Amino acid sequence: MIRLLIALSLLSLCILSCGDDSSDYDVFFKLEYDGEALVMLEEYDYPDGQKVKFTRFSFYASDIRVSNGSESQLIKEVDFLNLTDSHSRIELASTGYRMNLKDITIKDPTRLDFNIGVTADQNATIPANYTGDHPLAKPGEYWIGWESFIFFKIEGIMDTTGDGDTDTNIALHIGSDDMLRFTSVDLSADEDETEVVIDLQNIFSDGDVTYDILNDPQIHSLNQIAQAEFLIDNLQKQIK
Repeated sequence: MIRLLIALSLLSLCILSCGDDSSDYDVFFKLEYDGEALVMLEEYDYPDGQKVKFTRFSFYASDIRVSNGSESQLIKEVDFLNLTDSHSRIELASTGYRMNLKDITIKDPTRLDFNIGVTADQNATIPANYTGDHPLAKPGEYWIGWESFIFFKIEGIMDTTGDGDTDTNIALHIGSDDMLRFTSVDLSADEDETEVVIDLQNIFSDGDVTYDILNDPQIHSLNQIAQAEFLIDNLQKQIK
């Protein structure tokens, strides 16, 4: 009986002291435009002079991992990040969208790695293959004509005539296996959170070339692969 009590006591101590070595980490994604916090439905100057208001920004992230240089841990196979509501007011935009990385077990992670978009295996499925609140169970995030999930969305409205009235819808929807992009984010070693700033102006203009939003306010065709590549490549640079 004494041996049994000792064994139970040691087991209890182990559970209390060794049972939970995991930690959480927060990554805050903050949208900006020309260096200022972006708020949905606020008016901004497009690089070529048009007036634009943004109504949506979202993207898929897949194969989400943390690493410390010697070890890597898969946190989540896929997630859907919709930054629209988190940037609906300036008070919210100053904080941004919170991605919570749960149950990290490797010691002192220094980097977050993920794909912008979904993997080829995931993209070979359709929303009907999933149920409940699974990130891929969203029919509005799948493009039947491309047989692809929509990796990345920017939506808005634009005044093309300069009369003060918005007259054109912006719907830049990027998908297909060729659009998958890998990116990394450095994690702060001294804190349990870090920020990633995405400036939409830099997605539309890389300094040398500006996306022709007048002629291509919407991307809905496989003939627009070059336009889609330009935008997602610039998003990849912003997250890096």
